[in-house]
Amino acid sequence: MSTKKSTDRMKMEMRQGSTCLLNVIGQYFLVEILELLPDSIRVSFPGRDYPVPGMIVHLDFHDMDGFDSFETEVLEGPSKSGPGLVVSRPSESRRTQHRDSCRVPTDLTVQVKDQVHVRRYDAALLNLSAGGALIETDAPFDFSTSLELTLSLPGEPLLRMLGQVVHVSDESTRPECRTFGIRFVALSPELRQSISRYAWHRLRELYPSSP
Repeated sequence: MSTKKSTDRMKMEMRQGSTCLLNVIGQYFLVEILELLPDSIRVSFPGRDYPVPGMIVHLDFHDMDGFDSFETEVLEGPSKSGPGLVVSRPSESRRTQHRDSCRVPTDLTVQVKDQVHVRRYDAALLNLSAGGALIETDAPFDFSTSLELTLSLPGEPLLRMLGQVVHVSDESTRPECRTFGIRFVALSPELRQSISRYAWHRLRELYPSSP
């Protein structure tokens, strides 16, 4: 998101009395903005002993189309100098669109690589839709990395797709891995149809109709 758009959204969303989700290492709390200062923001918080100063947290403002996430740092923990906690005032946000297609869980493997490097990585394909995927891998990708994905779906030809990392999480079933949210880029109608056929087939497997 451009700096101007990010600033405009921050002015619109960050107002005294507005509410948002505070993301603290993967845990979400509904908070209210209590006070806006030039360099900091005081928000309500139900806890008493964390988060501590220096921790990085996110303020997430949701709407019908997606959400804006503002990365910020805790300056004062709760119960130090007033209600709630104080975080630094962020300068920009990251926009994430909500998915507009059905996403199904899978037990498949996909090969992924950074577009600018040769090495390929195997990744567990946790879920898939015609709009994107969630994968788990030890690859050292970063937010906004452009990827090439190669995937074989049952009954479909080999699929090769382009995608972009739109979400990164350290939460994983394996300690050496991370999970990555991938948004597909410029997906052809043929690829979209292949994924959609697989998704509907997978849904029938997961939720068979009663006899």
